[in-house]
Amino acid sequence: MSRKRCHRRVITPQAPRGLRPKFSRAVLTTIGLAHMENLDEIARGRADEQTLWHLVESVFTWHRVAQVLALGEPEMMAQLDLATRVVERYRDRGVIAFTGVEYQVAKLGIQVMDALAEQVDEPTAKAAAVWSSTQLGKLVAQERGRPPARRISGHA
Repeated sequence: MSRKRCHRRVITPQAPRGLRPKFSRAVLTTIGLAHMENLDEIARGRADEQTLWHLVESVFTWHRVAQVLALGEPEMMAQLDLATRVVERYRDRGVIAFTGVEYQVAKLGIQVMDALAEQVDEPTAKAAAVWSSTQLGKLVAQERGRPPARRISGHA
């Protein structure tokens, strides 16, 4: 006699989306400050590789939230494109910077990400953060496998 095997997924019961807890004002302020700090560091030319990956991870997180909530998806696609260009510039030239237009796009992106943070419930945001952390790990591993960037210097 053979036994049947059951391949069920474990489902954690949750309240409907509208009844789940939202972020507190303090958490929203912290999120907004983190976004502004990353933008400022890059804009002032003081960003390091860790700042770059923080920027990418936040874009991944809020893009995922935008997909789940079906809010702000076009704006977050623009942020993904921007983050891709910044990573490519870092890979090719060793520079973490925005052009003038990219800076304006990044400023708009911060507004969109902060608005998404106000709309999303905590469980959805946490799931998006876990997903983005996984995606970032894959990206960092891929980038570390590439040859190092040429550093452009003004010295001969």
